[in-house]
Amino acid sequence: MRVPPLFERRTVQRFFAGIILGILLGWFFFIYQYGQVYEGLIFRLSEQEATIESLEKNIEILVSEQKKLNEENQKDLTVQDIQIHFLNDRRLRLNQLTLLDLKQQALNELQDVKRKDIETVHNMRQLMKSTLENKVFPVGEKKYQLIVRETDLFTTLHIYVEIVPSS
Repeated sequence: MRVPPLFERRTVQRFFAGIILGILLGWFFFIYQYGQVYEGLIFRLSEQEATIESLEKNIEILVSEQKKLNEENQKDLTVQDIQIHFLNDRRLRLNQLTLLDLKQQALNELQDVKRKDIETVHNMRQLMKSTLENKVFPVGEKKYQLIVRETDLFTTLHIYVEIVPSS
C-alpha cells in the first residue's frame, strides 16, 4: 500500500505551512505573554520585599523603644496601694470593727509612702517598720501594738503584722 502524494498539491502545502506558521506565532505569543506576566510578578515581589523590609525595621525600632520605655517605667514605678494583713487576728478573737480601726490607724501612719518610688520605699523599709512597731494604737478602751513580720513591695505594699495587746 502506498501513501498518496498529497504533498505535491499546493493547497496541502499551504495548509501545513499555515499550521507551522500558527504554531510559531502561538509559541511567540505565549512566550511574550509569559514574559509580561513573569515581569509583573517579579516587580510585585520586589515591591513586597521592600515593604516587608521597611515594616521589619519599623517593628525593630518600635520594639526597642518599647523596651526602653518599659525599663524607664520599671525604674520609676511608684507604690499605688498599701495593704495590711493581720497574722494572728483569729487567735486574738478581735471583732471586725477593732481590726478595721487598727488597719485604718496603721494606714494613716504609712500614708506618706504612697506615690513614692519603689526604690525609695525599699530604702526606708526599716523606718516604716520602726514607725509601726513603736506606735501604740488605741482602739476603744484597749491599746495595741503591731509587730511587722514581713513586707512585700511592688506597686502594692503588703505588710504582714502581728497584733500584740499593749500593757
